[in-house]
Amino acid sequence: MTVTTATACEWAGYIDEQFVFAEFPPGSTVLDIGFGTGEQMRRVGARGCRSVGLEIDSGLASRARGLGLSVCRAQAEHLPFATGSMDGVVCKVVIPYTDEEKAVSEIARVLRPGGTARVSYHGSGYFLRYLLTDRDWRRRVYALRTMVNTVVYALTGSRLSGSLGDTLYQSERRLRRYYVAHGLEVVEARPSHAFAGAPVFIYHVLQRAANQRKRA
Repeated sequence: MTVTTATACEWAGYIDEQFVFAEFPPGSTVLDIGFGTGEQMRRVGARGCRSVGLEIDSGLASRARGLGLSVCRAQAEHLPFATGSMDGVVCKVVIPYTDEEKAVSEIARVLRPGGTARVSYHGSGYFLRYLLTDRDWRRRVYALRTMVNTVVYALTGSRLSGSLGDTLYQSERRLRRYYVAHGLEVVEARPSHAFAGAPVFIYHVLQRAANQRKRA
C-alpha cells in the first residue's frame, strides 16, 4: 500500500519521512506485502535486491505485471511462500486491513532466521484525528467503527462481521505480544508523531530471531 500525494499532504507532519522501507543488503530476496504502485519494489530492485510483490487488488497486480514487476495476488494472512524463504519483508500500512495477528505470524514465518521486516501501522491517533476533526461525516463514522472493531478484536480475537470489521488500528502492546509469540524481535522502533497524545503511525524494524526454530 502506498501513501498517495493527497494522503501525504493530509498527514504531513505525522508521516515519518526518514523511515526507509527499502533498506536491505544487495542480493536479498524481499517481499513487499501490499505493494500499491510498486514504489518500494523499484527501490528494493535499485539496491541490487530481488523483489516480489503481493497484492489483493487485481487492477494493481495487473498494472504491476505490465511494468515488469514480479507480483502475485494473495492475502497477507496466507502468504504463498515457503517458510524461511525471504531475507526481508516490506509492509507499509497494510496490517490495519487484515487480521493483524495472522498477518504478523505470516511475516515471521516467511522470514529466514536473521531476516528483517520493515513495517508501518496505523495507531489509534490516526482514527481519533478523523473522528474529532474531519468534516466528512462518512470518515468520522469510519473512524468510529474502526475504533469499536479494534476494541472487539482486542477483547475477543475476532472482528465485527462484514464491512464493519474491515479495519483495525494497532497498538505497541498488542504488536509486541505478537512478536514474542512468533519469534520476532524489535530492532528499531521510531518515535511516533501523536494526535491528542495517541500515536498516529507506528514504525518498526523487526528481525526474525536467529535461534527460532522454523515452523511448518
